[in-house]
Amino acid sequence: MLDEERTLKIDKDCFVDPDWIQDYVRMTIATCRLKRVRVVRICMSRSRRKGFHFYIDIAPPVEAELGNRLQWLLGDDCRRVDRNRARIRSGLDEWNKLFETARSRFRTIYRSRR
Repeated sequence: MLDEERTLKIDKDCFVDPDWIQDYVRMTIATCRLKRVRVVRICMSRSRRKGFHFYIDIAPPVEAELGNRLQWLLGDDCRRVDRNRARIRSGLDEWNKLFETARSRFRTIYRSRR
């Protein structure tokens, strides 16, 4: 059995205005709530090639299948979702990877108050 996932990782291959990012945060919280998952914190960094990576800490931790499904619902890159499904089905515990440059800067854009 695979370890439960505590952090959702989303690859967004485009740049958007800051108000779009705030809409994304609100939509992320609402989507996770539908699956009875609470968003604890959201961090963001620029991706290596284009766009952003979002790291969404959640509680309680979820099984790999639900984690990948939530990532898809939150707009993760479709090819990445497919690769993650194959990794999960093969039993690979390290199925949820995003590749960052050594100098990546992470910025917390949301933190739960409870």
